[in-house]
Amino acid sequence: MKNKTVILMAAILSTGLVAIYASAQAASAGDGSNKNAGSDTAIPLKEAKLIIEHNVKDKDTGFQGFLDSEGWNNIAVTGPDGKVLNLTGQGKLGQLGLTELFFETVEPENADVPIDEVLKTLPEGNYTFEGSAIEAGEKQGETIGTALLTHDIPDGPELLSPAENATVPKAEDLHVSWGPVNKTINGSDVNIIAYQLIIEKDEDPDPNMIGTMGLSMYLPPDVNEMTISSEFLEPGTDYLWEVLAIEESGNQSLNSSQFSTSS
Repeated sequence: MKNKTVILMAAILSTGLVAIYASAQAASAGDGSNKNAGSDTAIPLKEAKLIIEHNVKDKDTGFQGFLDSEGWNNIAVTGPDGKVLNLTGQGKLGQLGLTELFFETVEPENADVPIDEVLKTLPEGNYTFEGSAIEAGEKQGETIGTALLTHDIPDGPELLSPAENATVPKAEDLHVSWGPVNKTINGSDVNIIAYQLIIEKDEDPDPNMIGTMGLSMYLPPDVNEMTISSEFLEPGTDYLWEVLAIEESGNQSLNSSQFSTSS
């Protein structure tokens, strides 16, 4: 798996271009109507984000992105060095139009691909998300948004409680705590805008459900602990938990641990 990850990352580093197709068969884009044909005004994307995620425990790093709109079937992402990503929806779903999309690159281990090499893939600066808007098969003209990418990667939070591999009483509320983050991984000052706490059962996800049994919450930067009701926990169950420190440009670092409940 390690060699496969390095090969995949090398492909991204060398080409800087990824194509995603939403279906296998191309179809026409409706009856040719275009309510915004000839318009000089592009429809703003609701959201356009591009960030770095660093895992301090697994020691790996990659990029994540997110976009949201009323509908699109093609988006090109262009940065300071040119085009870096092309997203295309084809077939019946492309004809209907897509709205939200989250994407994530491979995350090679830092020992195999150093962080500085990963960051060379995408330099700091503004990245434009631009393409064609479509709703229910009707063309809507152009859509556009801008995402700011920095290389400010926060240090990972120290997880304090529960201790790793601890067994906690099922009948009691769970106290979760972590240390504050105020530096980047390079030791510079950083402005943390939020923490994200995730607690999930350590089990395979349901094959038909998007998501895993558990909880996820975003917390203000001055909150470093949380009490979880005992009603959330199941007896004799293994749990995974992690905390992400999110800095002001959206880049995030996470640390993870695990615990079990008593029977």
